[in-house]
Amino acid sequence: MKISRVPMTAAFAILLLSGCSNSYRNVVSHSSTGYTEQKQEEGNFTSDEEGAVQEPAWTYYERLSYLFGADSTRIGIDVNNMDLPDWYCDCYFNDKGRLSINIVGDTLKMRPMLEEMLQGPDFDLGIGICSKKEQLRIDSLLLDAIQRKYIGKYTGNVMTMGNVDGSIEVYLQGDNDSIIQQFKDDVFDHPILRFKVAKDVSIDVENVPIEVEERLFEEHETSPYFPGGEMAMLSYISDNMKYPQDAYDKNIQGRVILKFLVRKTGEVDSVKILRGKDPSLDEEAIRLVSGFPQFKPATFDLEPVDRWIAFPLKFNKAEYDERHSKRYPAYHFDNGDDYVMDGMYRIVDEQGLIGYADEKGNTVIAPRFKCAFPFENGKAKVADTGTNIQDGEHWRWESNDWYYIDKTGRKID
Repeated sequence: MKISRVPMTAAFAILLLSGCSNSYRNVVSHSSTGYTEQKQEEGNFTSDEEGAVQEPAWTYYERLSYLFGADSTRIGIDVNNMDLPDWYCDCYFNDKGRLSINIVGDTLKMRPMLEEMLQGPDFDLGIGICSKKEQLRIDSLLLDAIQRKYIGKYTGNVMTMGNVDGSIEVYLQGDNDSIIQQFKDDVFDHPILRFKVAKDVSIDVENVPIEVEERLFEEHETSPYFPGGEMAMLSYISDNMKYPQDAYDKNIQGRVILKFLVRKTGEVDSVKILRGKDPSLDEEAIRLVSGFPQFKPATFDLEPVDRWIAFPLKFNKAEYDERHSKRYPAYHFDNGDDYVMDGMYRIVDEQGLIGYADEKGNTVIAPRFKCAFPFENGKAKVADTGTNIQDGEHWRWESNDWYYIDKTGRKID
């Protein structure tokens, strides 16, 4: 008998914000082939420009995560480790490319407050039936009840899935609806639960044999992490995208959806197109993702594991032109603008993050680093976290995560 659940955390925003609503994992197993990786369902993606995630939506998501305690080193809403407000239910990118925020309460009263906190009105509000904190509490009680009262007493699989409106779907394996009332009476019930019955409750993509002890299973799972976080990934794509000239001239735009495997070593492998837009755009998307720097790999029970990721890559001419024409001020160094070294000088954005421009002022690597030294012999020493320490008349950086990048912004050994 197998108990599965859909992840309810949003710490890793790639899947949450890509429109991939069904990413599954197995949580409890009492068979020899229990653990399953995430499943990407191609049918859940929209393929045209109408459903593409627009830049402002990312901006509003970033501001919302700052509101909940994130910082520039890691953008995202970690529902398990952030003190979320009681009004917050969930958020997602809707089919109009806007950020939708589900709340508990009066949307008319909440909107002015959120517009002020998020610095704009370009987001949508929806109604949730309970807060995210309450959903997680009920989910924990539900899982505990299943482990104590269902395992060993009933046959058939169980799957749970948290919805963005705060409800929790419970899929029970059986032949008729009588199993629902039996589950409510004997195991667990709550108003936010939504029960469904299916003859086959199974979500496995592939089975990886593991040793399973007859004991309470505690979940220890993390997702792959791009160096610097999701915003660093977007910056990397912005810095390195080369819009195919033929597609640019023909005004071909849209979204290419890919999937790729992050090996337990952190290397990117097996890049594939889930849904293409144009052969030249598909080819450029594969080139970009294949060139990703080494990830921090996913882990399961504290051990590195392979993990598939679904990822949407948007090609938009206006945004492409804007990104490549944007100029940033020079980083202030030694009582003046930064010097050109190895053909590059440092630039800075309004948040104090550092990037690089060429001698003509063209942005080569968009600002995303907390600390960054000048280029020398084709590489620069940078860090995503760190502090500026005064040492007499001078300042110096301190960080525990220094690494080197090349002139495309890619992490190198």
